[in-house]
Amino acid sequence: MTHPFTIDRVLLATDLSPTSEPALRCATALARRFNADLYLLHVVPTPSGADPATDAAAQEAAVAMRRLRQEVLTAQDKFATPVILAGDPVARILQKAEDIRADLIVMGTSARCPRPGGLTDAVVRGASCPVLAVPHAPQDTTELRT
Repeated sequence: MTHPFTIDRVLLATDLSPTSEPALRCATALARRFNADLYLLHVVPTPSGADPATDAAAQEAAVAMRRLRQEVLTAQDKFATPVILAGDPVARILQKAEDIRADLIVMGTSARCPRPGGLTDAVVRGASCPVLAVPHAPQDTTELRT
């Protein structure tokens, strides 16, 4: 079967919360289905000029990202690249997508985002590639079929 388009690089933007797990499942399944490289991105919001190497939130995110990468490796049997950046989440997600020439950005939706319209909405509006917004509804038990 041929696909109407190809996906070589998937960027999962995650806040590492439990509500981001459906987005992780979708990104992993899509990367597996298309044999694509998977990038796991977490952005630590930091004030301008702050050093993320000394920021406690960034260090905690690094530990969580290592655990997440292990889970993905177990599920996908393929290399996943973890990336932790600091700064404005929307700007960093969009820049990383451009840097890796992402074919798809996968993100969860979150009701707790302080940005008007939501972080995912801002990424959708600024992205140069498709964005898959995955709802975090706790009753959602469906899985993407591969």
